[in-house]
Amino acid sequence: MSIVFGLASFKNAVAGLHLQTVTYGETASTAEAIDEDGNIEQIDMYGKKRTIQCEGNVVAEGDISALTVGGELTIGGKKYTIDNVSVREGVNGHKTASINGSAPMEAAEGGGS
Repeated sequence: MSIVFGLASFKNAVAGLHLQTVTYGETASTAEAIDEDGNIEQIDMYGKKRTIQCEGNVVAEGDISALTVGGELTIGGKKYTIDNVSVREGVNGHKTASINGSAPMEAAEGGGS
């Protein structure tokens, strides 16, 4: 019997990794309307994205070559485009990986803005 460390809810979610942390977020850019006195009158948001950061231990015989910038990562049924991948290797040969991804926000229902 072997013991597998990692997030149980994401077991085998990313091939070659045992996930240790998954962080979700949202980002956007802003456009500010300023009046003649220099005061902000209105702030509009555009370029809204969902973001995800996954960190995990690389499985000893795990192949993470598919985790490349521009690739696709599906977590919790949502698809993200991979923006950044970094792999760290310690003096003992242990490898960890960090993957950042983003996806467009879904349009709000109702069509109003």
